[in-house]
Amino acid sequence: MRPPDGSAASPPVAFDPFEPGFDAWPYDQYARLREQDPVHWSELLCGWIVSRYDDVSGILRDRTMSSDLNNASSSTVVDILRSRTREHDGAMTVVLLDDPEHARLRKLIQAPFTVRNIDKIRDSIHRRVDVAVGTVEQLGSMELIGELAYPLPVSVFCEMLGIPDEAGPKFHGWTSAVARSLDLVISQEEYEACMVEVREMEEYLGELADRKAVEPGDDILSSMLAAEVDGVGFTRDELIVNLVTLYVAGHEPTTALIGNGMAHLLARPHLLAALQADPSLVPAAVHELLRFDGPNQFVRRIALEPTTFEGADGPVEVAPGDVIYVAIGAANHDPRRFGPDAGELRLDRPDANAHVQFGGGVHTCLGAHLARMQAEITLTTLLSRLPDIAPGGDVGWSGRTTLRSVSAVPITWRT
Repeated sequence: MRPPDGSAASPPVAFDPFEPGFDAWPYDQYARLREQDPVHWSELLCGWIVSRYDDVSGILRDRTMSSDLNNASSSTVVDILRSRTREHDGAMTVVLLDDPEHARLRKLIQAPFTVRNIDKIRDSIHRRVDVAVGTVEQLGSMELIGELAYPLPVSVFCEMLGIPDEAGPKFHGWTSAVARSLDLVISQEEYEACMVEVREMEEYLGELADRKAVEPGDDILSSMLAAEVDGVGFTRDELIVNLVTLYVAGHEPTTALIGNGMAHLLARPHLLAALQADPSLVPAAVHELLRFDGPNQFVRRIALEPTTFEGADGPVEVAPGDVIYVAIGAANHDPRRFGPDAGELRLDRPDANAHVQFGGGVHTCLGAHLARMQAEITLTTLLSRLPDIAPGGDVGWSGRTTLRSVSAVPITWRT
């Protein structure tokens, strides 16, 4: 639906991912939205963009906000999204479902992702990072994304799922295609090209699941095949769809956290030096990097009940069926929550872990601890083994608006 009468006039600002400079730094545009039109009707998205921290945090925990697109009122964008929904005989990814189906699938998935289970692979992650850094240590330069930040979470997740290491390179293209397909603005032609890659990934995972069903191993995929809630497990199609979700959720954000984080640290040599001098600051720094420029920029919700938000000029009514784009990136820069220096990167920010990068409520990301652990280990290793790290060239950005990330971070160091 459109805004109620009286609010249809052109707003002073608009969500515009095509604005020059948006790829490299969208937060100035977010700030204008947050301050001038915090409950913004986007003609481009046919939905509301909500950008203040308190509103965003509340929506993420509100049971009257749905993740299921079937609850959305028809619009040009909703109709396109529905036509693109990847269904397999009724199977859907857990992130696009509401309870009770969401709760059922999450219970089947969550056991391997407890902090205790994730900590069991800490030594393996250390070894992988040490080997990767060791291969380039004497070279004096590398491109961080292609040589470490992308391959690392691929190899870690392949190990966790019991996927052969030689399959890792295939997942690079596959997961990139899935991530791109989730973008807020993507042409039908590009979407269909992404789907070719996604179907290849699904076919590979399906064949692997069939083999694991006959010969299970000590891995997440085997445990998911055996998992049951009240005597009922995954259907084959549910398993495949949610494996794709897990792979992307466990891989793309980790790459972006390491890459975005290093890009911003390289631009602030005094912060890089502070971390090198005191590695104990790294865990808190990772939370601040997630807040400052984390990968997850938007999540979609659908209002199930009439909801009122406080806009810049008074209450704004959101009707049942309206789509809300929850602006996580904007909320994490809200000075009402993080103070007047919210737009600055501070390693000592005491409340950095209040960021909403990993969502909230029943949809809180299962892989949050895994992503942070990989980033902590990677940053600590880089800073301890590569002296005088410095930029080796221009940073490139992926151009994605939903899962924001760098595409290239060249670095150099003293050998």
